[in-house]
Amino acid sequence: MGKLLFFEPALSGNGKRSCASCHRPEKAFTDHRGTSRALRFTANLTRNSPTLLASARQKTFFHDGRAANLGEVVRQVVENPQELGSSYAQLTGRLAESPAYRLAFRQALGTDITEASVNKALAAYVTSLISNNAAYDQARRGQQPLPTIALAGKRLFMGPAGCVGCHAAPDFRDGRRYLVRPGEWVKTPTLRNVALTPPYGANGQAATLLDVLGDAFHAAHRPRPLAPAEASQLLAFLAALTDTTSAEHRPPLALPALHSLPDRRVGGLY
Repeated sequence: MGKLLFFEPALSGNGKRSCASCHRPEKAFTDHRGTSRALRFTANLTRNSPTLLASARQKTFFHDGRAANLGEVVRQVVENPQELGSSYAQLTGRLAESPAYRLAFRQALGTDITEASVNKALAAYVTSLISNNAAYDQARRGQQPLPTIALAGKRLFMGPAGCVGCHAAPDFRDGRRYLVRPGEWVKTPTLRNVALTPPYGANGQAATLLDVLGDAFHAAHRPRPLAPAEASQLLAFLAALTDTTSAEHRPPLALPALHSLPDRRVGGLY
């Protein structure tokens, strides 16, 4: 149920956007843009789109940690005029046009189409986006060792480079916020699948992971400077945190018919 809604443009005010507009499965549930596209096609949001992989295990959400649960995330995105630009009255009314949607909600959730049931279904889908099958996980389970360069990077990460202080396993984040520049506090992002999610930073300001390793914030929090060879080792370890989760989550082939939006596309137009 939640998967259908995730790719459903009827949740947006103009019927052309969906959750998948900014969180695309083939891009590890990001959009690879510096800052995500806004509801108005020619405008952008002010933040980079974070991955949704393993995101349900967080204690707070959004880059600034302003939401305490996934239901609140959905509400803020739905009602934000720059994101989905809709209301629960509008989207539930649209979905209720469809006998297939009404039946699906009753079968999946035992309820009618309401704000609460929409939020619950979407939260259930996001919660399912978890897979710990990266090379790092396989090595921990004794299935196969990390490559030599990645193992050297792991030792740096856990020791002299000090990365583990903010990026602890299993999700390689600490849930805390840090002052990244005057007046701007940002939550530590996960490093799982990080090689798949450029550009980086809450504002998409870093094009590559090497740029992140060399930025002023990380340099100030690192015990000592990194040698070029050490940076390569750390990058190899970060690549070892990549799994195939995003490739396993494909869009639905079709959506239930809606009289008010007969020509909408799975995932939206943009």
